[in-house]
Amino acid sequence: MSHQKHPRIPRPKLDHYARTDVALVGTTCAVMDNLIEKWATELNPGHRTLTVIGDHAEPKPGTLFQVGTKRFHTPADQWNDYDERLQSTQFDLALVNGNHYPADRQIVFVDPAKAGTLERRREQLTDVLAIVLCPGVESLPEWLETKFSSSAKKPPVCGLEEATTVVLSLLQTLLRTRVPALKTLLLTGGKSLRMGQRKADLVYRPDGRTEAERLADITGRLLPDTVHISVADAGRATVGGLPRIVDRFPGMGPAGAIATAFLTDPDAAWLVLACDLPLLEITDLNTLIGARNPGKYATAYRRASQPFPEPLVAIYEPKSYQRLLRLLALGYACPRKLLINSEIKSLEAEDERPFTNANTPEERAAVLQLLASA
Repeated sequence: MSHQKHPRIPRPKLDHYARTDVALVGTTCAVMDNLIEKWATELNPGHRTLTVIGDHAEPKPGTLFQVGTKRFHTPADQWNDYDERLQSTQFDLALVNGNHYPADRQIVFVDPAKAGTLERRREQLTDVLAIVLCPGVESLPEWLETKFSSSAKKPPVCGLEEATTVVLSLLQTLLRTRVPALKTLLLTGGKSLRMGQRKADLVYRPDGRTEAERLADITGRLLPDTVHISVADAGRATVGGLPRIVDRFPGMGPAGAIATAFLTDPDAAWLVLACDLPLLEITDLNTLIGARNPGKYATAYRRASQPFPEPLVAIYEPKSYQRLLRLLALGYACPRKLLINSEIKSLEAEDERPFTNANTPEERAAVLQLLASA
């Protein structure tokens, strides 16, 4: 066997600047930059969108960015391609000025003022989503027509005036096809010190199923073949033969289990469920899945009487992985901290019974009494 010096870690499937990069190429920077800003504004409510344009002015020393009225600046200027890759996990889409920087997909403009520039970039036209004819242009140049003559799918062609409608529709469709798949992480690794026995093994209903088995069945019906069982150590048995994920961050609680799930599959979104919610039903999870917003860091319930979201009945998007690790690096091991301090989709739950915790024998007895009287 060949020696492997470093462990193999799954890498997320990302483009350079975001999960999906699209470059505009073939017209002036003034036209493209205006459209990039306009389209990003249109897309941003549902998709975290980054704009990548060139600065024609004198470069500013150091690194500068602004959030609201707060401006950050450092004289250090060590930004490199690796830094761009690090921030790519945070965005669903990057709209790029292709006159300065290439991207995996392109919106091509046919503009007489930039005809030579476009032809020189013909090798960069690897996945053309649409072709936009600028004013005064009625047909494609011969070399571009030839490029698509043998293609099974010729990109749509439109004029500049209708470009926003056509391109935004194409981008919305593209982003829908690139929504991360949803998997389930069932947390069974807690020590259950207050209960005195593992909460995942408790039985609340006459059918004799443990809570882990019940929740695995519920989520399996909603999301077939996606359920994974989080265990604290490799010696712990799984549930119903389902795949296990052994915690790689021991002692870090649910935050470590969630980080481990992303370490296993960084391209998936994870529906995270605790095993101490015996009144949670399939309808509650179905509502959560139906309300999912992949453009946010997470989708979570919030009880009407509580100011904070429920971290263990929540969907965590891939973009939350790096944010979770950063919080761990700052000494915060609470998933609720991630939700509180991130842009999430929140569902207010008027009925709070499904989120009733059973952490002690007394609380378990109260839940059993509720179920018996139902």
